[in-house]
Amino acid sequence: MFPSFSFSIAIPSDVPEIIEFLLSDFLFNRSLNGAIGMTREEAHDRYLAVTESSVANGTSVVVRNKEGEVVGVRLSGFEDRQEVTTPVDLSSFPPRIFKIRKILTKMNEGKWALIPSDIDRLFEVKLISVAEKYRGQGIAKVLLSFGLDSVRERGAKGVYAEAVAIASQVLFDRAGYSVIREIVHEEWLDEEGKPVFVCPDGTKTVQLV
Repeated sequence: MFPSFSFSIAIPSDVPEIIEFLLSDFLFNRSLNGAIGMTREEAHDRYLAVTESSVANGTSVVVRNKEGEVVGVRLSGFEDRQEVTTPVDLSSFPPRIFKIRKILTKMNEGKWALIPSDIDRLFEVKLISVAEKYRGQGIAKVLLSFGLDSVRERGAKGVYAEAVAIASQVLFDRAGYSVIREIVHEEWLDEEGKPVFVCPDGTKTVQLV
């Protein structure tokens, strides 16, 4: 279907290229990152931590073009219902990342109460990004579904994601995902009563799907 691209499960040796791709492409998406002007320096350590943990669990996916360049990524993993997680210390994040983590932490509060009780393991799609040059060719759709048979074999009974850009919201909607929680940007205000996020791409909400 995509003779010009190769899709494969990401391995540790892919991490440096994935990080560079995220810092050169995903960083400049026009939703939350664009709304607050995230910089490479602020994003680097966070992207590195998420990428390393996501690649280590053997579910993340990398897409390369004919020249072998990374042109798309899915970072993913698992979350179990019985998992006891340490509350995130938001004060440890740089100011711009703090703004994003704060709204996403709020959106995930009590998430498991929204999930059917017979589901005890979820597959988490943490991030899907395709280089701007290659968008509109169905690559993101393949990234979303790649390797799901293996994910099921490892006990996942459902999939969830944080859809924070209008493009990803459309992607998940077309794939049949349901919105289980939504926060409207114009209702998420700072200390002065102004919206924290005014996204250049017109994204109006963050969604848990």
